[in-house]
Amino acid sequence: MEKFKILFVDDEEINLINFRMIFQNRYEIITAISGEEGLQYFKEQDDIGLVISDQRMPGLSGTEMLGRMYAINPDPVRILLTAHNQVDDILDAINKGHIYQYILKPWDTTDLTLQIERCRSLFLLKKQNISMAAELAGKNEYLEEMNNKLRLTNDALQVDVLRRQKLETSLRESEERFSKFTHASQDMIILFDAKGRAIYTNPAAERLLVYSGHADFMIFPLTSSLHPDDQATVRKEVFQLLQDSTPVAPRELRMMLKDGTYLDVEMSFFIIDLENGERLLGSIVRDIAKRKVAENNLILSEERLRNLSAMLITAQDDERRRISMELHDDFGQSLAALKLQLRALENSVYSADKLTPDTIGGELQELSHYVNLLIEKVRHLSRELWPMVVDHLGVDAAFEHLFSGFLEYSKIKIDAHLESVGEYFPVEEQRHLYRLLQESLNNVVKHADADSIQVSARVINDDVVIGVYDDGCGFDVDSVVSGESNTTCGMGLQAMQERVKILHGQMDMTSIPGKGTSIIFTFAANRDD
Repeated sequence: MEKFKILFVDDEEINLINFRMIFQNRYEIITAISGEEGLQYFKEQDDIGLVISDQRMPGLSGTEMLGRMYAINPDPVRILLTAHNQVDDILDAINKGHIYQYILKPWDTTDLTLQIERCRSLFLLKKQNISMAAELAGKNEYLEEMNNKLRLTNDALQVDVLRRQKLETSLRESEERFSKFTHASQDMIILFDAKGRAIYTNPAAERLLVYSGHADFMIFPLTSSLHPDDQATVRKEVFQLLQDSTPVAPRELRMMLKDGTYLDVEMSFFIIDLENGERLLGSIVRDIAKRKVAENNLILSEERLRNLSAMLITAQDDERRRISMELHDDFGQSLAALKLQLRALENSVYSADKLTPDTIGGELQELSHYVNLLIEKVRHLSRELWPMVVDHLGVDAAFEHLFSGFLEYSKIKIDAHLESVGEYFPVEEQRHLYRLLQESLNNVVKHADADSIQVSARVINDDVVIGVYDDGCGFDVDSVVSGESNTTCGMGLQAMQERVKILHGQMDMTSIPGKGTSIIFTFAANRDD
């Protein structure tokens, strides 16, 4: 089911970020920072169900923007946020903006959530009424046609009803003997007549297939309740069973639920001969949906583990190659230069030229400069291999250190809003937090082509929430995570998912090509649970 789409308009960017962080898991959020931008988004997208707008904004006010939106499409629900409750302003918003509700700032998350759900229900009810009106007209025409057909088939049905009544009477005589068994069974037990129409079901069948009662299920013949791909095979096996009573091995099939979806089942058939000479077809149906899900998850898990293992081996080789090249090219050249400087100083000492203290001091200062460069390079390589700053100062200080280093080698602007979160995690888990943020920033630098990044770390209710947002090129999340996209970003994302699992948290990623990417990590603040 598609998420309910909300357009949130406010001229304060922090309000946009807060609203997105709180509601984007439940709804599809579009944000605009001005009335003009919000009106443009509204014109471009025809499936927005709710518009929430601040009242006082530069340019178009909230009331003016909502009024223009109403003229374009009156169906979406409109809510006005305002810090003022003057009667004239409220009446103006109702008359011009056609608002459904106004909410005073600052808004409460719980109250706003209830209001959004009411608006969602109201919007869906509007759409349903329109659809039902069109559907009703078509059904009236269809019912008229069906009435004519029903008159022609009524006589035949009367004969069939009499036959079924006799059959049900015969069945009732033996029903008492296996009633306890069928009612206690967790498997579905269904009896069909010779024409394949259901005449008996136990409670498990009604429960698993989500039918409201015995009569509700009876309208479907056997083959119609199965997936089209399975019908021919079952029809052939049932015909053979009725001919020579040869047992049929249980078969995995798909059975239709009341809502039109299919349930994975294992079905076996048997024959019951009645005293009046009729033969009934019995079926024992076992729900294997959970088993199929477990099997599929196991296959996917094994495949993912194989892919991850291969990627880890490749990543290790790449990292070793990078370190080797850095040692060879960078450290090797610096050490060679240092060696040359030492040799030059040695030659000067043993040459006939008279050395002065100033000359020796200058040479030693240059040698000291090379040594300092080597020390800094070793420290940089050490920080990349292991985040010692987390062990010494904690993850909060490590985040600040990470941003400082990031700004030194990247031109991307960082806007960070960080609360202290390290107290909720032991040191070994803080290292994972640091790697998650480090990998997120590295992915932006390597792949996003972004101009700015927003990073936030907050404690919301009982959760620690860390968010990273960029305005880069975005990507197709499903293709990258599944490995269909030929990019190294997928390996980094899988590694991040594994770290999140270790922390028993959740990673939610949203990316729109051309409009940027957001990654939100959520962890329980109470680490003892």
